[in-house]
Amino acid sequence: MADIEEAARRLLRTMSEHQGQGREGAVVEPGEQAARDAGLRPGSSLYRAAVWWLLDNEALVPDREANERLRNAVGAQHHDFAFRLTRRGLDMLRGK
Repeated sequence: MADIEEAARRLLRTMSEHQGQGREGAVVEPGEQAARDAGLRPGSSLYRAAVWWLLDNEALVPDREANERLRNAVGAQHHDFAFRLTRRGLDMLRGK
């Protein structure tokens, strides 16, 4: 379990820094680049468990509007799901 939590925190930090600029409510996508930047293999069981850990611990919430747009966009099959950074997720990064 510690490995999953550590991987999740690395993924969260990567998305916050590179996509969300540390802003609450920012839309982020935990896709291939974010996974690699966090030292994870995209699509691996650890990567998937890390994303679920972030959702279960309310560090991320699904962004329904962005996902609707992505689903209807050309090339949508190449997109990952979009989420929003939460205050709880940012607090996790600050050690609160």
